[in-house]
Amino acid sequence: MTYVRPHYRRDGTYVKGHNRRTRPRTAQPRTAPRRATPRPRPVPTGPTTYVRPYYRADGTRVRGHNRSISPRTIAAVAGTGSGGLLLLLLLLALAGGPGTSSKAPAGTTPSQSASIPAAPR
Repeated sequence: MTYVRPHYRRDGTYVKGHNRRTRPRTAQPRTAPRRATPRPRPVPTGPTTYVRPYYRADGTRVRGHNRSISPRTIAAVAGTGSGGLLLLLLLLALAGGPGTSSKAPAGTTPSQSASIPAAPR
C-alpha cells in the first residue's frame, strides 16, 4: 500500500490523505517473470585492452570491460608517427649518413686532418 498525501484535484475538489493499493484489483494470474535472453557478444577481431572500472562525472559506475584497440592507437603506441621520423634522422646523423660534411682533404681520414699539422721538413 502507498500513502497519498492530501491534495486538490484540477476541478478544485479537496482529496484527503489516504492509502492506495499498488497492485491492480483485477484478478490476474501471477506468472513468473520472464528471463531476458542473453544477447550474443561480438567477438573482437583485433587486439583488445582491459578498461578498469571507473566512475563518470555524473556519478554512474562503469564496470570493467575489454575493448578493441583502434589502428590509430596502435600506431601512436608503436611510435610510427612523427617521432619515428625524428628517430630515423637522428640515427642517420649519428651513423654518418647523407648530410654529414667533413673538411678533410681527399685521401685522408678525419682523424689525420684534426690532428696538429706536421712540422715543415
